[in-house]
Amino acid sequence: MNSLTVKILAALVSLLMITTIATQVYYFVHDKHDTEEAVLATVNEDILFDGIIVRDESVVTYNGDGVLDYKYADGSKVSMNSTVAEVYPSEDAIYAKDRIAEIDSEIELLEKAQDPATTNYVEPDALLSGVRGGYSELLEVLETRELDKIPDIRSKISLNTNMYGVITGTEAGFDQAISSLKAEKSKLSSKAGSPSDTIKADKTGYFVSYADGYEDELKMSGVDKLTEEDIRRVIKGDKKPPANAVGKTFNSYDCKIVGIVKSDARINDDAKVSLKLNSSRTVYDCTVDSVKADGENMIVVLDCDRVDEALVDSRSLSAKLIFDEYQGIRVPRSALRFQGDDKGVYVMLGKDVSFKKINVIYEGDDFVLSENTSDEEYLLLYDQILLEVVSNKDVSVTSAAEPKDDESTG
Repeated sequence: MNSLTVKILAALVSLLMITTIATQVYYFVHDKHDTEEAVLATVNEDILFDGIIVRDESVVTYNGDGVLDYKYADGSKVSMNSTVAEVYPSEDAIYAKDRIAEIDSEIELLEKAQDPATTNYVEPDALLSGVRGGYSELLEVLETRELDKIPDIRSKISLNTNMYGVITGTEAGFDQAISSLKAEKSKLSSKAGSPSDTIKADKTGYFVSYADGYEDELKMSGVDKLTEEDIRRVIKGDKKPPANAVGKTFNSYDCKIVGIVKSDARINDDAKVSLKLNSSRTVYDCTVDSVKADGENMIVVLDCDRVDEALVDSRSLSAKLIFDEYQGIRVPRSALRFQGDDKGVYVMLGKDVSFKKINVIYEGDDFVLSENTSDEEYLLLYDQILLEVVSNKDVSVTSAAEPKDDESTG
């Protein structure tokens, strides 16, 4: 092959490559469509609810001096004469006591991690699985805000990690760390000491470590007499607790939640509603005890039979009443099209355009939710929804019916 032929072939190949690239660029620029990915969305129909929690409460008092170390989490059940708090001369004494308890736990875990009676019968893979499981649990409790479970999960992760180090030889042992912890404990022992006094529950019930001054004023039997002004005053919190108050108790986990909402026909006596606090992800099932009109608003009394830290953390609450929840694929209303009687959307798959039906389960102002299904005839999760008007030449797959000339939105 002579040099002229080679040059001609090279020129042809170069021309073909330039033509191919130019064609791709043209289609990228001129054939680009406005689309939106089909994603899952959840919609709650809810009503803003500002209110207060009312129980039959008794103030716990203490007339002595000192710093209190509470023994129960707020909302815990206590029995009569159980110690709800210990009295210490200073915060340093409480810190020393608590730190000594932490040190004892750390020493126990380290000794267990290097004990042949434990390590000789454990496989490294099982320990790694335990570590991964611990981190998964940690993420879960952070998501649900069950923060009281974190110390136990952290201890499990630490034990599995340390045992893995001993078994695989990356850790020679923890004797030095244990000696250091014991030396720290020895220094703290002189500061800790014993409590100078104790505070005991005077009856069986539930304990909370604060009082707000409304314990005598607000009783469950009097909630029907509360006005909107009363409720807003309590929300504002214009009272001070007794000077010697150290907490309060109540007999039952039942409570009345009294709140102000905009008038709504869905709220009526004996209706079942769900209450979600803005400060918590927990949803509480409640029953409407009574409804009283007050101008444009309503005063609603709810019965609730739950008690937890979120519900005892404060007298007032900001929440939402949830009536219905819908989950489906979000579709912009501007993308809705019709083929005959079928409502749906056009979707892009590569360069192909096809019509897919939707089953509307919720309608919002500028969007609808379509049922999440695996039926290929319907819109699927992560489909590329075409937002622009579709013409006949755009429908490039044989499975799609020809659209009408006057494509309409609905």
